[in-house]
Amino acid sequence: MQIDSSPAHADKTLYRSFETFDIEQHANGMSGWQVSYDQVSAGQFSGHITELNLKDLQLVRDRSNRAIVKTGRAWEGSLSFSVPYRPLPEHFYCDGNLSSPDSILIAKGDCLPELLTPENLDIICITVNTETLINTARQQNIEFYLDSNSDGHYITKFKPNFDLLRYLREVLSEDNINTLIKYESLQKNVKETLSQHLIDIVDRKQAQYLGPVARKKVVDKAREYVLSNLEAPPSIIELCNIIGTSRRKLQYCFQDTLGINPVTFLRLIRLNAAHRDLLNQNNETSVQDIAAKWGFLHLSRFSSEYKTLFKELPSETLRNKQ
Repeated sequence: MQIDSSPAHADKTLYRSFETFDIEQHANGMSGWQVSYDQVSAGQFSGHITELNLKDLQLVRDRSNRAIVKTGRAWEGSLSFSVPYRPLPEHFYCDGNLSSPDSILIAKGDCLPELLTPENLDIICITVNTETLINTARQQNIEFYLDSNSDGHYITKFKPNFDLLRYLREVLSEDNINTLIKYESLQKNVKETLSQHLIDIVDRKQAQYLGPVARKKVVDKAREYVLSNLEAPPSIIELCNIIGTSRRKLQYCFQDTLGINPVTFLRLIRLNAAHRDLLNQNNETSVQDIAAKWGFLHLSRFSSEYKTLFKELPSETLRNKQ
């Protein structure tokens, strides 16, 4: 694990962030990708690449000030989701077809389409192992396929998912990245959270309506599993896999049965687990260590949510029990 300020390739580097000053340097900036870029609009090129590599998942924020024609391929066996990190300034072209700025491109890594991007591009590519994502979706009884054309990609209208965009900005923020690269538990949580967001994107079907008895059975099964595993509460993706249902269906079952969503339910479980740890840990334990153990990346948000629930800061719990 290291923070690398240079664009030199290091396949095992967890996190890298660096500026680029010419089009060739930018094209060679992403680990595992083989791409060719041609600058289209005139002027001095400048760009920035931020890259986070987790097992079977890669996050790349790609910023460039000039219009570019892009071709090439991502790493073998991958599926790439290109999402506007900030609103695109204008339409872009995908294999010669005009596409709207609020679109998301989903493409197999071995056959990326030719793109003509606008100036001042700011997108994020979430690239995952295809087989891993498909298998996870199947555990939730979700089947998805790319269009069965020779291109192996498609563009879909991207309805702004503010939860996803907020989460991406939080993960890649300078305030949080040093914490993230320190704790493997947080890296696992980030990977699972982003994977579930991608599954939600490809899950185009409406959740099948269940009657009150069936909804309660789903909730009871989920609660029973969570409460019997208080020492290691599952993530939302693990819970969906165990129950064998999509997050969308799990959410409306919880909402209709308990009046809260499953994410809130799991967060309350994790806050209580952190509370128990703070009461039982020794003087050398830090609040950050415990927050990270239970999947809280943003320390100040953890402290705020903890205080709302327990009416004291986590540091006060740790101090008062001594």
